[in-house]
Amino acid sequence: MHILHGRVALALHELSRRDGPALLLLHALFGSSADWGEAAATWPGAVFALDFAGHGESESVLGGAYCPEMLAGDADAALAHIGVAAIAGAGVGAYVALLLAGARRDRIPAALLLPGDGLAGGGPLPDFDREFPSFTVGARAPGECDPMVQALDRDVRPVEYAEPFARAAQRLLLVEDGTPRPPWWEAARHGPSATVIHTDVSAALQHLGATQITDH
Repeated sequence: MHILHGRVALALHELSRRDGPALLLLHALFGSSADWGEAAATWPGAVFALDFAGHGESESVLGGAYCPEMLAGDADAALAHIGVAAIAGAGVGAYVALLLAGARRDRIPAALLLPGDGLAGGGPLPDFDREFPSFTVGARAPGECDPMVQALDRDVRPVEYAEPFARAAQRLLLVEDGTPRPPWWEAARHGPSATVIHTDVSAALQHLGATQITDH
């Protein structure tokens, strides 16, 4: 199905329909809803996967003004259609999940944050010496994305900005495997509702699903 966020038509895929708490999946940079595969097959309720603007089957933004807050608006438009739902995000989708979990705590009982492309963005401070990747007009970025989504790999993500969202979220689950995480992630993991887990994607979603059954 397609939903609107402003003038952009977004592809929202219903992966399964079951009774129980809903789940919204948010992919990584240069990815799409297809990246989740069968990871959420055991989720106890309905599962939806969103293609962010400029990705997958969604339309691109005229002028290419991509930022995490705009993607959070994409996901918020999906929630307006779905209703209350847990969310799971990978890479830039994890950062979006954090923003949305703090901003829409009435709609999001829990958020799962996973590593992936676009997780760090441009770091906690501006890097004025970093060059923007070049591309040819009419070309596509990895994953057949709008080339301008590369801006999401250089947006500044201050720790002081992430902290209030982490404090406001109802519940955060963060998957770690010992590899480095960006400073905003470190801020999120110290939020009052944060729990760090060490497992793979499928098991992490099962863990999230188990908490939702308990709460439901």
